Amino acid sequence: MYGVQESEGACAPAAAVYEERQFVAVYREEAPKLRSFLRRRIWLEDDRDDMVQEAFTRLAASRSANAWSNPGAYLHGIVRHLLADRVRAWARSRSLDPVVCAADQEAAGPDATAELNQMRERYRLAVDGLPPRTKEVYLLHRVEELGYRQIAEQLSISIRTVEWHVAEAIARIGKSIGNSNG
Repeated sequence: MYGVQESEGACAPAAAVYEERQFVAVYREEAPKLRSFLRRRIWLEDDRDDMVQEAFTRLAASRSANAWSNPGAYLHGIVRHLLADRVRAWARSRSLDPVVCAADQEAAGPDATAELNQMRERYRLAVDGLPPRTKEVYLLHRVEELGYRQIAEQLSISIRTVEWHVAEAIARIGKSIGNSNG
């Protein structure tokens, strides 16, 4: 084992210099493309920079041959996944879904239980009041837990249309629940 390390040791500095140059070249080529992609999706430049840095950190840590055979595609995939994680975290933090709210609540007394039941009823009425297609898309996503791509394929609509219906449903439900709280 030591003999292998010693023979590898002689080549290690040259390999490290090559890998560093390759990494720098990929960074110079791909970082501006990623920032441009993120500019349309994230308002704060610092957040965009953090996401690009995270993508390159993951690329550097990757042992996958696929990562280095097409680093641009690999980095773009990482950024798309980071964006999806960010959206899911944001949605979870702002969830109006009573099931999510209930899961966060500890054992509640009778007043809290009654309030939760009222909120569930307002939520059900808000969902029932959605336009038919928006309601269908929203329920497939929230109840059936289908991804946007699966919903798009099942309903023969685009993924962007699915995104719009889900966002529209959330906005309408939030407005409906907000109006009934006053």
